[in-house]
Amino acid sequence: MTPDDQRYVPDLHGTPEEDVISALFEEILARPRLDSQLFYFTGQRGTGKSTELRRLEQMLLGEHAQVIRFDSLDFITETEKVPVESILLLVTAGLAAWADEKCKKDFLTSSAWTRFAAWLQTDIELSEVSAHGLKLKLKEQQVSVAKKIRDLSTPLEWTKKVQSFAGEIVEFIRLQTRRERVVVIVDSLERLRGVSGADQDAMFQHVVTTFAGDFDRLRIPSASVVYSVPPYLALLSDVRNFVTCHALASVRVYAKPIANGTPTAYRRQPRPEGLEKMRSLIERRYAAWAQVLDSSALDALAQASGGDLRHFMQRLVSGVVGKALFALDRLPLRADDPVVQQVMDENKGETERLTVKSEWPLLADIARSHNAIAADRGDSLRTLARLFDTRVILNYRNGAEWFDIHPLLWPLIDRLDEPPKTPAP
Repeated sequence: MTPDDQRYVPDLHGTPEEDVISALFEEILARPRLDSQLFYFTGQRGTGKSTELRRLEQMLLGEHAQVIRFDSLDFITETEKVPVESILLLVTAGLAAWADEKCKKDFLTSSAWTRFAAWLQTDIELSEVSAHGLKLKLKEQQVSVAKKIRDLSTPLEWTKKVQSFAGEIVEFIRLQTRRERVVVIVDSLERLRGVSGADQDAMFQHVVTTFAGDFDRLRIPSASVVYSVPPYLALLSDVRNFVTCHALASVRVYAKPIANGTPTAYRRQPRPEGLEKMRSLIERRYAAWAQVLDSSALDALAQASGGDLRHFMQRLVSGVVGKALFALDRLPLRADDPVVQQVMDENKGETERLTVKSEWPLLADIARSHNAIAADRGDSLRTLARLFDTRVILNYRNGAEWFDIHPLLWPLIDRLDEPPKTPAP
């Protein structure tokens, strides 16, 4: 979806002042045009990251910046390990593919391409190299190519080599487009994952090492680069100390809870503005929704989703609509209708089964503190990463970022704070 699609809901994730895309846009423009800048953009699956990155592209183009946006999974597979050399090479290949498409004749005869192509053929031993076909070659030979780069020289030497090729292509693009600011947007890196338990563990370690340890080697000379990365990286405080990280949050269907001094007082109040955005979302996709659902039912489902768009549309609303075929005499269904309650109860059970009892104290602490920063890069981050991936923990933003557990878990986790019942005499 693009921002000019009629299904797109402006300001879905917050007020204009809370818009992370506007914040990222302003930060990019505030940096010197020829500086090598690095930005991370993240968010849980289904929040609309790719759509928002397209909006960022449109905004930057309007400020006379040249934007090169591409999907990383066109160049690498999401199930293979991703060392820093694979990421750096895919960005360089993405720049070459864009330059080939937009300036074919001039680019293929430029030193920027001929030097890069010669290196790929001689040192990396890729055959039949072309700017257009490079993405397929790299994807097919991802593991062997990364190994060959590592074997060539020291990490510092090959980093400088690949960065120099990328910088030459950036300079070619700058001269051809006559735009001094070049911004590269690399989408879909948050989808990197293995296919088995061991693969997923290795992938997790590689992603953390690459983006939380080797980030300086991901820079491209004279360009700003925005990487769309897994959301758990934003939970590392040391990453935020060195790389600007912007997270696309869930829709705030509840106001940020404020404790009033008692352990069980963390009750969330519905936020009318957020519920209205969720109604707009359904209205733009299913104009006839009011024939099936009463507004009270839609609001109840939105609150049950915690503002998670995918859960709201694909699990809750779709679940009720499917069962409404057997309750045609009661349409539109109200919030207290057995069909609506049944779907919410089913989803509540499914969400509870995504957790294990040993994690409940952690979830209770997040529900109280609204903080989800990992204590380390090992088990602590791994646990939070899984809870984020399954949407047990949701990310919000109003002025500053905060976190909460999924609303369907509130009854279960709140009971941990209740004092034990005194046996009857």
